Amino acid sequence: MQALFRIRVLAVCGTRLWCAGTGPVTAGISQAVHDELTELCAGMSVIGLDLRELRLPTEVFLPSVPWPDGPDTVHLLAPERLRSLVADDERVHWHSDLHAAWAAWSGLPA
Repeated sequence: MQALFRIRVLAVCGTRLWCAGTGPVTAGISQAVHDELTELCAGMSVIGLDLRELRLPTEVFLPSVPWPDGPDTVHLLAPERLRSLVADDERVHWHSDLHAAWAAWSGLPA
């Protein structure tokens, strides 16, 4: 039985969307995850992605980032292995904890 990757929308406020992803992400499905997130986030200017539950294979590093195209700002919680992929994307704001990420996404002080 093949394991599933699941994306859940947790909150929407105007053009802000917060969602979480869980499950295995391999090189083969990384593009599919990216495409699904891009479609899900269409028309959104700010998104929050909680991707801490991604399971990345140790032998395969993702060929491309799974977060979506489009939004102006991406608040990201993700495995440390993805951190090097955010360096060149000025939209991405890396957060080390959920409270800080949620506060930034919702516009509340951290």
